[in-house]
Amino acid sequence: MLNFLLDISFWEGLVLLTLFVSGAGIAVVLVVKKFLGPKISKQHEKIGRLLFRVTAGLIALLLSLSFANERVGQSKIIDSLEEEASMIVNSMLILDNIGTDEAVSIQTNLAEYVRLTMSDEWKATNSNPYFSDATNKLAEVYFMAFRMNSTDKEEELLKIKLLDHLSEVMRLMQVRIYSENIPMPYLIYILFVGLLFMWIFYTVYKIDVISLSFITLYNIFIGILIYFVFAMSNPLVGPLKIKAHSFEILHSKGIEKALK
Repeated sequence: MLNFLLDISFWEGLVLLTLFVSGAGIAVVLVVKKFLGPKISKQHEKIGRLLFRVTAGLIALLLSLSFANERVGQSKIIDSLEEEASMIVNSMLILDNIGTDEAVSIQTNLAEYVRLTMSDEWKATNSNPYFSDATNKLAEVYFMAFRMNSTDKEEELLKIKLLDHLSEVMRLMQVRIYSENIPMPYLIYILFVGLLFMWIFYTVYKIDVISLSFITLYNIFIGILIYFVFAMSNPLVGPLKIKAHSFEILHSKGIEKALK
């Protein structure tokens, strides 16, 4: 339902969702107040106010938990990228110590894998993750290292260590593949239902311009949080997708130095 928000800019998506939530809130409150207002008694007001506070509190709790959960998911991918960059640096150092023409060729291809990962912006990861240029390049690097000749025992040990590092890079790369675009979290639907109930319960209060402004401000805040939860649940797609910052640093500093 909200997937189109991933195809537009951050501010466009944020404004659209907050306008929808706040506009729907105003409409529901006014319509329900018009039909139920004359029938609301003192007893209904007490029950409605209690249910309104409980519902608003539950919505806030659900949003805080979901926001924290999606932030953890994003952190997992960021940590894997940083660890992957670290393994690439270690691999480059090992190849420097080997110093053969084969090792230099592997370094060049490994640097190309970093460049392909940065320039792709996760598009291939989401459309065809197992057969992207970056994935194929990493597989090529691994098999080049596997077929590399060793002239003595020291080089053989370095080769084994190199293959271990490259295997770890391939494992970390899988984190992105399994974190590709996912369906909208079911919690978002629950939040919309909760908002509907909250707006209905709010009609037990006196509705005027000021009170309607207060509930609208609350709706705008909830809309902003819902947008962030939804956008963060898709860490490789949309305006809040993760950037390959660790690879950018590696490309601008580590890789160039390793190839000199």
